[in-house]
Amino acid sequence: METSVRDRRGFSLIELVVVIGILAIMVGLLIVAIQKGRASASLIQNKNNLRQIITAVHQLASENDGNIENLTRSSMAGVKVAKYDISLFNRLIPYVHGKVQRPNDLSSAAWANFLTPDVKVYHNLADPSWDYDPGERNTGGKCSYALNMFAVDGSLRLASSIQDGTSQTFAFADKYAVKGSQNYSVAQTVNQYTGVFDPKDGEIYGWRRATFADRGWEDVLPVTDAATATTKPSIPGLTFQIQPRPELVDPRIPQAPHQAGLTVALFDGSVTTIKPSVDEVLFWSRVTPSGGEALRLQD
Repeated sequence: METSVRDRRGFSLIELVVVIGILAIMVGLLIVAIQKGRASASLIQNKNNLRQIITAVHQLASENDGNIENLTRSSMAGVKVAKYDISLFNRLIPYVHGKVQRPNDLSSAAWANFLTPDVKVYHNLADPSWDYDPGERNTGGKCSYALNMFAVDGSLRLASSIQDGTSQTFAFADKYAVKGSQNYSVAQTVNQYTGVFDPKDGEIYGWRRATFADRGWEDVLPVTDAATATTKPSIPGLTFQIQPRPELVDPRIPQAPHQAGLTVALFDGSVTTIKPSVDEVLFWSRVTPSGGEALRLQD
């Protein structure tokens, strides 16, 4: 017997809602998986950048009997703009970017590209501040990483400067390139890998060198108690920021664009991630190169 039209049964409203709900859940799970995959790839790229930077430091040092001298110092009283060649990041360009040819073209754009080339390795693609502020999008020399200025102040001797051990001391860390603002009456901070204003003679907010733990820029510093061989931050409770909005950046400390934590390169050439829950004493002990306390602590 043929089935009548009246006997044919389609989807009920409840069944349709259930199917749509299942599809929505599947799409949601797919989006989460894609986001996790992108975050993982971004973190790998970030670690590769830092690995290239610290490897370049060792290459540069090996060509100079293990020493890198005549670098930027924290104290720059009276100096409004540092020379390009005293920036460690600037000296590393031939190793991480390639040699930049001196331009024959006298245009300002050609010279800007020569003095502050766009170094791919200095750009963390996860850094949300890079193009955040329209007024800073075309600024040359931006950098998503910061040098541990407390350990490299004027010179670096890998054999003797890092007495706590190269595997125990931070060399570079994530740091947002820009402290952004959509309000032009509010000062921004732009981390540049080359010459910058001295804050005591210029502006505390403005162009600054790509550093952290920098005395000259009134950063948070490690303070070591020699009697107990313990180190704490000069401002209690501060280590680094996790994924802050660019306008909420605190230029005195590093920023981690990854939820997993702060990616750092150590002076031995290794790269690791510091968890957001890290104890402040442990964190700042790893910033000091010769506090005598780092080896007593465990991650």
